[in-house]
Amino acid sequence: MARTAGRPTRSKAEIQEFRSKIGKHALEIYRVEGFGAVSIRRLAKEVGCAPMTIYAHFEGKTDILRFLWADVLRDMSHDIEKKLKSVVDARERLRAAAQAFVDYWIDHPDHFRLVFMSNDVTRADVSAFIMDEDTLAHFLMFSGFIREVHPEEHDVKMSTDTLISGLIGIALCMNTMPDYPWADAASMTNQLLSSIST
Repeated sequence: MARTAGRPTRSKAEIQEFRSKIGKHALEIYRVEGFGAVSIRRLAKEVGCAPMTIYAHFEGKTDILRFLWADVLRDMSHDIEKKLKSVVDARERLRAAAQAFVDYWIDHPDHFRLVFMSNDVTRADVSAFIMDEDTLAHFLMFSGFIREVHPEEHDVKMSTDTLISGLIGIALCMNTMPDYPWADAASMTNQLLSSIST
């Protein structure tokens, strides 16, 4: 039987590596020029392939954005996990996780803007991404930390939502109005935690 010509099938690792390469270039364009400058044609030129090759790995520009969002959220969660490795006390775990969350977004302002402030994205695209189980897990990990601190009957959802929105708010202020003389981010995070821990 004659061997058919063409490119050999890529392994899962090769596909993931290629998707990461596209994501890396998309993130670089985003950092310099904004998401509006990211296009399939430009990415193909940057990566050195045909536009159809990118379409074989992504449905389009929004799919690339969702890939970047997921990558950033994974990175943020891994950062929190690393900082919690040696923390045992439940209250200290909650405090350390909250501070690591804020610190991550302050230390990575481009990632913050990408995840929380992307333009040219429809509400439906954002909702589909946010309601994904993997995405929710990155935020709802705080429910587990709060439950550890308050094992008794407690409105965990209200506390989690208050904490997450407050932490994002702290990072938003630090990233978008850096010249304002804000109180220390750690002090604001502790104040927020004390308001949900009573």
